[in-house]
Amino acid sequence: MTSDACWKDIIAFGGAIVALCLGAGFASGQEILQFFAHFGLWGSLGAGFIAWGLFAWFSAVILEDGRRLQLEDASQIYAHYCGRYIGAFYEWFVPILLFLVFAVMISGAGATVSEQYGANPNMGRIGLATVALLTVLLGLRRLVHIVGYIGPVIIGFAMAMGLASIASHPHGIGTADQVLATIDAPRAAANWALSGLLYAALCLVGLMPFLAGVGRQARSTTDARLGGIFGGTTFAFGTMVLSMGLLSTIGTVYNTQIPSLVIAAQVAPALSSVFAIMMLAAIYTTAVPLLWITCNRIVTDEASRAYKGIALLLTVIACFGGQLQFSKMVGIVYPAIGYMGIVLIGGMIYTKYVRRKPAASIE
Repeated sequence: MTSDACWKDIIAFGGAIVALCLGAGFASGQEILQFFAHFGLWGSLGAGFIAWGLFAWFSAVILEDGRRLQLEDASQIYAHYCGRYIGAFYEWFVPILLFLVFAVMISGAGATVSEQYGANPNMGRIGLATVALLTVLLGLRRLVHIVGYIGPVIIGFAMAMGLASIASHPHGIGTADQVLATIDAPRAAANWALSGLLYAALCLVGLMPFLAGVGRQARSTTDARLGGIFGGTTFAFGTMVLSMGLLSTIGTVYNTQIPSLVIAAQVAPALSSVFAIMMLAAIYTTAVPLLWITCNRIVTDEASRAYKGIALLLTVIACFGGQLQFSKMVGIVYPAIGYMGIVLIGGMIYTKYVRRKPAASIE
């Protein structure tokens, strides 16, 4: 089955999935704290198992369908899974929502630069916006390979921080449940099962059109499937390692804005600045696909002047919108996006296994 597989593309596809899902929420540890660590050892593992299964499944399915359907407009993937009317709603609403998240990424870059280095936050905002714009103007194929190879490096670094935290506090995970019973840690859902579902669904909303566009470039069905499984599994495993790292020192990090930086400062103070740079890289790898999705919804021809003009205009607007407060977005907007994603998961299951909708039906 894998003899004709192009492992370079598989790694790039999987890395693109990881890169898009990272962002400020993951790198800061805030969303991992709210969606996983809050529920203790077994709740975190249970939520992680649910998220992993969904990640690997929908990533492989969308990449494969993207290759098979060869959609001119990647946003049509919503209509393929959810029908004309619900699909049309997602086609227009999701890019708007993701554009707001792109603005939040810009805000997160400014906050990271200000918090870690004491610099003017506008340096981080304008810097990220400029680099994201230039990357998007290169086109989707180059975008995939740029962010696709950065993603695994970033998640590897985050996992290293998590493992180092566990090694530095070997008894912390065993006592985490008792500590959680005495503190008011933030959470994204009422229970661990719903939290795992919401987390996967949250990522699906933004990933769906991007994966459909990426899958269109796959040389074979094998490459698409393996790329999706690799990306989904890598990201889910990374969330669990970081969650365990947070649990090992939960009493210290539960009420902080950027738990990962606290862990880095505890484990290796000299590396805290390095980790801040990695956070900025993670924000970048998420911001770029978000901007691409929004631009692609308005103008599909990446080589046209209109596309370049829209990309520039949206980037400027996002810089002004970058004043949004990141921490509130994680606790309020992210779960809300997750509930929207649950509808998409239902549509995928119905289309793939109940109705088995043919490609020609969305032409």
